[in-house]
Amino acid sequence: MKLKTVLFSIFILSQSFVFGQQIKIEPYEFISRAKDTVQAELGTFKVLEDRMNGSNDSIKLSFIRFKSTNPNPDNPIVYLAGGPGGSGIGTAQGNRFALFMKLREVADVIAYDQRGTGIANQLPNCPYFVNFDLGSAIDKAEYVQKSTENISKCLEFWGKENVNLNAYNTTESAKDIDDLRLALGVNKVSIWGISYGSHLAFEYIRLFEDNIDKMVLASLEGSNETIKLPKQTEDFIFQIAELAKDNYGSEKKYPNLKEKIIAVHERLKNKPVTSTYKNRGGRIDTVGISNFELQSAIATFYLKNPDDSKKLPKIYFQMYDRNFSEIAQDVMVMKRYIYSRVSPMSFAMDMQSGISEKRQKQVAQQVNTSILGSSINFLLYEWMTVLDFPQLPNEFRELVSNKVNALLLSGTMDGRTYLSDGEEIAKKFDNGKHVIIENAGHDLYMQSPLIGDMVLDFFKGKQLNVDRIVLEPTEFE
Repeated sequence: MKLKTVLFSIFILSQSFVFGQQIKIEPYEFISRAKDTVQAELGTFKVLEDRMNGSNDSIKLSFIRFKSTNPNPDNPIVYLAGGPGGSGIGTAQGNRFALFMKLREVADVIAYDQRGTGIANQLPNCPYFVNFDLGSAIDKAEYVQKSTENISKCLEFWGKENVNLNAYNTTESAKDIDDLRLALGVNKVSIWGISYGSHLAFEYIRLFEDNIDKMVLASLEGSNETIKLPKQTEDFIFQIAELAKDNYGSEKKYPNLKEKIIAVHERLKNKPVTSTYKNRGGRIDTVGISNFELQSAIATFYLKNPDDSKKLPKIYFQMYDRNFSEIAQDVMVMKRYIYSRVSPMSFAMDMQSGISEKRQKQVAQQVNTSILGSSINFLLYEWMTVLDFPQLPNEFRELVSNKVNALLLSGTMDGRTYLSDGEEIAKKFDNGKHVIIENAGHDLYMQSPLIGDMVLDFFKGKQLNVDRIVLEPTEFE
């Protein structure tokens, strides 16, 4: 190695160390959305924005530290929110506040805002958005075309604003976590996360396995699972159809739901519909609904948790009888907001996590034959095939075996990250324990006190003699 290269490498390492030590801690009164109040600390520190390209630019990251109630605390527990785009601080303000407080029995608990999120978000929103014809049914090709054109305009805007979107990727974010560890002055951290937070945690394992004490991850999104397989989504929705036949023994049953689901989508392929509904202001709105728009509304609003999917059989029965009024307002939201705009952090993170060549071929084979297509991916798969945006190297998407002391949790009613993927991921953890939560959905941490107690026991170092927890099922409406 040339002397110049060695000196440059030393400079970059020293800069990372320096930025990692620029930490500021101040008292902070933390108030949850339920108005619970606790004395905490607000921490800020700086990291290099783009380590991979040798930039000296820094960005400021933030966290809330809930001090441990233990006189001899373990290594700090860092919470990684989902998304990408979720705020750790925002999560602590919500219904997981009680679990944040409970885990203080073990160690300091840190609600961490990843780069580009929460109060660490310094990225300007794109001023451009797409106006879709609300009253007309719009096919997938038009959504791809118009959203891609809009993203191109946004990328040009961010370029003019000197926004380095390439720096917003999961590898850089994982390195931020280790800079946080350095800033806190500890040899190891414990990780607690969910969904995209697990995706980020897997990269932290790849880069910094020796710096991890314990890890609890739920609703697992593997290193190569940013893009979900259409067949898995289809299997999940047909699982709902099977469960709805008897509806857990309740009086309301849904025979032949699978056949009705297939029939509804086949009709819309051949003939889209227009439906009216009463909006929140009491006025009547009209919206066009194509098969793709129905697929997108179902995937977005009705698969995540049992409280969402419990409505699904009733809605499909209504649509089978040609009544689309209930789904119509969801399609309107898709048109007005979800497909019309792009978030810089979420877009850059997901696009750079990317997809392997093998998985891309799988999606291509399944996308046009599966009941909901690739709509669970919010057009990410399509953007990856048409936009020239960088992806992280192949080794990023290869989850290798590790020795991390981990508790992994999967819900059987999670329609975003699937149980079958969780089972495969668990095989990579030589010291991991995979617990299946029967009847739990994606946001499973607060779906039963048993789950929070188990997480606490694991962080306390107790032996867990359970492989499955069975919750009461949520009956379909």
